[in-house]
Amino acid sequence: MLIDFDIKEKLKEAKRIGKKLPAEYFDLGVAFWLLNPDEKEYSSEHLAKHFLHKEKAENKELHSFAVRKLKEYKLEKLFYDVEMPLVAVLAEMELLGAKLDVRSLKGLDKELDKKLAALAKEIYKLAGKTFNINSPKQLGEILFKKLKIDTVGVKKTKTGQISTNEETLILIRGRHPIAEIILEYRELFKLQSTYVRPLSELADKGGRIHTTYVQTGTSTGRLSSQSPNLQNIPIESAWGRKVRRAFVAEKGYLLAAFDYSQIELRVLASLSGDPKMIEAFNNDLDIHKLTAANVFNVPLEKVKPEMRRLAKTLNFGVVYGMGANAFAKTSGLSVAEARKFIEEYFSDFKKIKEWQEEVKSQTRTFGYVTNLNGRRRWLLEAASMFRGEAAEAERAAINMPVQGLAADIIKIAMLKVAAELKKRKWENEARMILTIHDELLFEIKENIIKEAEALIKKIMESAYELEVPIKVTAKIGKNWGELEEHVFKYFFGIFSDCGRNSCRRFFYKI
Repeated sequence: MLIDFDIKEKLKEAKRIGKKLPAEYFDLGVAFWLLNPDEKEYSSEHLAKHFLHKEKAENKELHSFAVRKLKEYKLEKLFYDVEMPLVAVLAEMELLGAKLDVRSLKGLDKELDKKLAALAKEIYKLAGKTFNINSPKQLGEILFKKLKIDTVGVKKTKTGQISTNEETLILIRGRHPIAEIILEYRELFKLQSTYVRPLSELADKGGRIHTTYVQTGTSTGRLSSQSPNLQNIPIESAWGRKVRRAFVAEKGYLLAAFDYSQIELRVLASLSGDPKMIEAFNNDLDIHKLTAANVFNVPLEKVKPEMRRLAKTLNFGVVYGMGANAFAKTSGLSVAEARKFIEEYFSDFKKIKEWQEEVKSQTRTFGYVTNLNGRRRWLLEAASMFRGEAAEAERAAINMPVQGLAADIIKIAMLKVAAELKKRKWENEARMILTIHDELLFEIKENIIKEAEALIKKIMESAYELEVPIKVTAKIGKNWGELEEHVFKYFFGIFSDCGRNSCRRFFYKI
């Protein structure tokens, strides 16, 4: 058995040079991360000091300690059956990478240059002078000294400077038109500097981009992505979608995205046993519409879009233990109105509140919280005498069993899909290229797209059993930004040049 740190990098290097590594391996960093996912550093020196209380330790000694603790904390199954097999799957994904249309990205870079210059011109005109828009200090002077924008509700930084962060700009955008333009400028500047230019530069000779997945990067079990981070490319904005369009399929392939629909809310329904939420998912109802109907005390057919929007914000906020202040900021309601909505929510979904209180109580008693698979997070601060510190730990405790199980479900699905593709010898025909939170992105040969789409969807939906059905939405297309929900729509597009009638006949045949 190979016992070491960064096994994934060693697997990748071995494959590059044609070297074989032992079939069994034990990644010490991942093991200690399971023992305490909030350590943030998992080097040999750090682990020796924090776990063994000595300056240095050999891998053998660290391994012995980790094996003992994994057993004690009942984390063996999660480590050996999920996290360790996942190392090899992630290594393959990183080596393969995702195809980029580099020319398209460079064109987008020029578009952004023009748009940013136009926005800067507007900002300077409203400010009455030129300045460094990206300098918080200079921006603060323009906003609050020169333009004298009202600072009511605006927080200060640790250095005593008036904040100019996104939260502040959202707060003051009704007080002066410059705030809205600065928000847009910042969004586009970040998109250009964080994604458009780095992606173009990091693409290899074949035009493929290779991210690095970090198994030890979060406290809940979710994977994170770095160099570059491909998990935070905006999906709602038009410019974000333009970046996604630059992710394309190789010739002869299509891109297929498989997204777990409302997985965290389905997990919450299962964990809490709330009958209303369970009934909604079992009957395939619109959960946000149902929530709105309950909170606003109106029939389902009378729920308006604005009601549904507030209910959606509330549903997802509950997963994160969101309080009245946070809900007020997110929804635009007053704190009093937000508090009333939350009270009404828990009055309608009583079991969720009961479950949350039970989780908080157990966390205060034992100092940690676990999910259904035994994944653990230590939260000793939940018993703190300082209410703010305790409240923050309680919010984390409420979120962890939900987000942690959702993370486990997609990891288990990745392993099952990879195993089935290998069994069918489809490793080159259907290639897993990216994982983005609750979504898996594949590059699939056109001639097997229908069969592969049905297979992957079935595996993902049956990867884990909850009290409610798990639902996966599949979308197909030639690039990531323009995926269609039904595979058949794309087949129609492939043959559109053969004459409309004959295409329609082919569409019905499949």
